[in-house]
Amino acid sequence: MRGLLMHQSDQDRIPGDECKFVVDGGRVVHETIDGEAILIALDTGTYYSLTGSGAEIWALLSAGHSVGAAAAALAACYPEQAAPARAAVQRLAQELEQEGLLVASANVADTALVAPSAQGSFELPALHRYTDMEYFLRLDPIHEVDPAKGWPVASDGATFE
Repeated sequence: MRGLLMHQSDQDRIPGDECKFVVDGGRVVHETIDGEAILIALDTGTYYSLTGSGAEIWALLSAGHSVGAAAAALAACYPEQAAPARAAVQRLAQELEQEGLLVASANVADTALVAPSAQGSFELPALHRYTDMEYFLRLDPIHEVDPAKGWPVASDGATFE
């Protein structure tokens, strides 16, 4: 596991309140289980875990809500921690974009905002990065399915036995 650190120069690249994102479904798969979001970058084999309020923030941003709307929703959910919640959304949006897990897009349709429900006290989000399974995740042919042919499909003379 490797922690992601934000350097002072990264402040210039913090997404603005109006910035919206999409998940590149051909590159990133994700699932939230018991309050933890698991994200896998299929092209690199790197997988990530979002803990703390990370899964709540991921749900808002990956649904196409702007950074500002996500920050306001989280701040309303934790009014006693509104300022740290807002800052956490901006910081995590930046990290997710830098890792290629979210892609900024101007063509995101507005969707109804479903505010997260407070579950205890506010916890800062943490993005944990794991590379120990890269080889196996990149080797797995399941993510290279040909929709017309199905799986498994031998490519370039490869055979499956």
